[in-house]
Amino acid sequence: MTSQIQTEIFTGTRLTLTTPSSFNTTLSNLYSEIGTPETRAWPSIAASITPSSETSKEEFIAQVEKTVGSKGFMIFMEIDHSAWLPLYGVGSGLQLKRIMLGNPLIAITMLEHDLRAGLAVSVELLVRELENGRGTDVSWQVPSTLVCGGNGDVKLVEAARVLDRKLEELVRWACE
Repeated sequence: MTSQIQTEIFTGTRLTLTTPSSFNTTLSNLYSEIGTPETRAWPSIAASITPSSETSKEEFIAQVEKTVGSKGFMIFMEIDHSAWLPLYGVGSGLQLKRIMLGNPLIAITMLEHDLRAGLAVSVELLVRELENGRGTDVSWQVPSTLVCGGNGDVKLVEAARVLDRKLEELVRWACE
């Protein structure tokens, strides 16, 4: 069998919520809910599961539930674009962070229907400081538009739409 590329074309949707809140306030609100890059627990949770470990599904669930915030998410990773953009004269010194967040217990509700959903879970936020103290933009891709692609499986779509609502709820809360 030879390697082949399969093409699947679908439409994704990006939303942006603009808030008059400062970048630092918005980020602080978000961190208070999902944790910070310095306190992220996911690497140790993931590392505890090895072929030789005796971590049970119940123990994994308990670790995740202990770690996620009240809105159901934890931070996985952060990229501070504003740290390197000035090298290229881009961004006018404004803050710009890309944050990967999620919840494996939410992700499994989609992955059990289509493993390719793993391309879109975890989810990502782009938090961008606006010029002249005008506030902050928080942008995200609507998970269901990426998770489902061309897969119309009803249970997959339902699970992805739950994630859509939870993510938007988190963003709206962080931007208050």
